[in-house]
Amino acid sequence: MTGVAAFALAIAAAAGADTTGDVLTLNPVSHGAQTQASWRAQEGRPDSQGSANQALVLQAPGTADTSAAALFRGFEGVRVRELQSLSYQHRVPATCSKTDPRWTLFVRGKGAKTYLINLGCAVTPARPTDDPKWIERVFSQKVIQAEVVKQVPRPAVNDALGGTIEQLALVVDRTKGAAYLDNIAVRAGALGKIWTYAGDNGNGSPGGGPADFSADQLTMVAAPLSEEALWDEADVLASITPEEQALIDETNSAP
Repeated sequence: MTGVAAFALAIAAAAGADTTGDVLTLNPVSHGAQTQASWRAQEGRPDSQGSANQALVLQAPGTADTSAAALFRGFEGVRVRELQSLSYQHRVPATCSKTDPRWTLFVRGKGAKTYLINLGCAVTPARPTDDPKWIERVFSQKVIQAEVVKQVPRPAVNDALGGTIEQLALVVDRTKGAAYLDNIAVRAGALGKIWTYAGDNGNGSPGGGPADFSADQLTMVAAPLSEEALWDEADVLASITPEEQALIDETNSAP
C-alpha cells in the first residue's frame, strides 16, 4: 500500500485533487438475477484505513439484460483529452477478458451526440504488483485517445476527441464469473482518486446526479462491441495513421 498511498498524495499535491470522497464517488449497481456489485471484506488488498481488506466484486451470469457495474460520479464535464489514466488491480484467478471488466466512457461530443468507448481488461497488458495474486491493468492517456480514434467512426472522431465525459463506469456483463477489483484509480486533469474500499467515498455525494445508468445508457452498454474494441493495445497503437495522430495532436493543442 506504500505505493498506492504515495500515488494518492502525489495526485493531491500536484493537482489539488479530491481524495476524501467529498466530490468523487464510486457507486456499485447491478441489474438482473444472479448479479452482484458490492464491496466485500477480506477479499482484497489492504485498505487505506482499517483492516477489512475490501475488494469491489462485480459479477454477472453473462446473459442478456444482466450486468454489474461501478459508476463514478464527479468526473462529468471533464474533457476527454484531460483523462490521463484509468487503472485497477484485479485478483487472479478471476474474470479478466477482453470485454469484462471494462471501462465504459460515455463521451458527449461537441455536437451533443453521445459516443461509447469500451476498454476491456485483457486488451491492455498485465502489470505485476507486489502480490502475485494481483495484476494491474492501466489505460494511459495515449491509449485512451487511440481507442477513441479507432472506436468512433469517421467523420465523428473530431467530435468525440473534443468532447467531455458524460458518464464513467466499470462494467461486467458478457463473461460469466466474478471480477475482484482493488486500488481503482482515475486521473483526469485536476481530479484524481484511488478507491481501496467503500469508505474512500467518505460522506461525499457529487451533486445530485443519478447513481445508475439511464435507460439509453443501458441500451448502449448492451449493444455489441465494435471489432476495434477487442484489439490488443499494441495493435491499436500500431494502427494509428499519421492523419489520425494529427487529429489527436490538434485536439490536445486546442485551447
